[in-house]
Amino acid sequence: MSSALRTTRRSRGFPAFAAAAAVVIGASGCSIDLSEFRPGADSEEPSPSPTPVEAAPLLESALDSLRGQSAVAVQGRMSEGEDGVVSDVSLTTTGAGTAHGTVQTNENEAEVLQADGKLFANAPDAYWLDKNITNPDADSYAGSWVRLDGGQLGVDPASMLAPAAVADILGAMAPPGGEAELENLDGTTAYRVDLNGGDSNRVWIGEDSGRLLRAEIEELTPEGADSGPRTRLDFTVPEDPDVQTLYDDVLTVAEDGLKGVPDARMSVNWSEQLNLDCQTGGACEVSGTAEDTSDGGGDTSVTVRMDATVENDELGSKECDDSAELKAGESTDLSCGVNFSLQPSTSPVSYEMSGDARLSTRGLGGDARTALVSAVQDERDSASAGGEPSGDASGSPDEGDASGG
Repeated sequence: MSSALRTTRRSRGFPAFAAAAAVVIGASGCSIDLSEFRPGADSEEPSPSPTPVEAAPLLESALDSLRGQSAVAVQGRMSEGEDGVVSDVSLTTTGAGTAHGTVQTNENEAEVLQADGKLFANAPDAYWLDKNITNPDADSYAGSWVRLDGGQLGVDPASMLAPAAVADILGAMAPPGGEAELENLDGTTAYRVDLNGGDSNRVWIGEDSGRLLRAEIEELTPEGADSGPRTRLDFTVPEDPDVQTLYDDVLTVAEDGLKGVPDARMSVNWSEQLNLDCQTGGACEVSGTAEDTSDGGGDTSVTVRMDATVENDELGSKECDDSAELKAGESTDLSCGVNFSLQPSTSPVSYEMSGDARLSTRGLGGDARTALVSAVQDERDSASAGGEPSGDASGSPDEGDASGG
């Protein structure tokens, strides 16, 4: 909800401005029976295999094939922790980490987009209430694109589901030996390979295609992370026209839907009362301090913006704004000024001034959005020309005018 602070006072001078507001958004949740989500719980009993093969070479070949794909599509379920909420995921991710699809949690579906290392979701209000985000501009989230991180979404496609990324995760779990036996996997004959961890971690590889078809993993942990979600995912390789459609969809959103997108990666609010300081002649300055009110830390930073209005019934109103970068665990000062340009008079008049100041976030500055669009266009052109996926999902820095579209 918008955080607006307002005050009035009368004196012969221009008075100080001091006010405060609090923002609270409730959270809701529910429990889900995960008994059927155990790895392998929905799999059919294995049929006798007359032709077992060595597991390690079979897995290595399937993962090498996966790494060479321009994109991979996954559909299935993910859950954080033993009693975590289960999410249904349907995502297509390219070799460079551009992704598009849906993640549904507690019957609330979010459309998901990732490009240039930046992750966004478009979801109904109930979805954001479940996230317990208390940002001043949270009332603008519903039905709009919002920047967030993989921890909030429950999955980071670029680091977990890009072809090379998921191949590396599974490769690190490869068994040193053993055999793979044929099973009936949803009507398709496939080899089951038990990874390190046995029944808790296993994959199925098509007998004819040699491709990865399904993975059931206790913790799908990307490189550099301490843990990951439990997963049961089916894998398919999208056709080239489908990959081009993905790029077109992502570019449409990036060019038209990410202007002024808010940022939910940190909770922010005013750290103290705001000030309105006015001088003889009508020059007024609004100032305040925004702080990170999140529990976590890390190296995240978001752009915060103050939009202020100073007004008087006789003089009218004037607006100003200021933006700054706010680092996790820190605070930053914001200030801006207006001038009513009052003329000198032998009969001084006092005016009662009032002011509003609203705090909001910006998830993508104008230059950063331009860089994101350019990165996706370059990746699309490379893919259409048959180029190799870059695999670089780190993204470009967030630079540019925070108020830019």
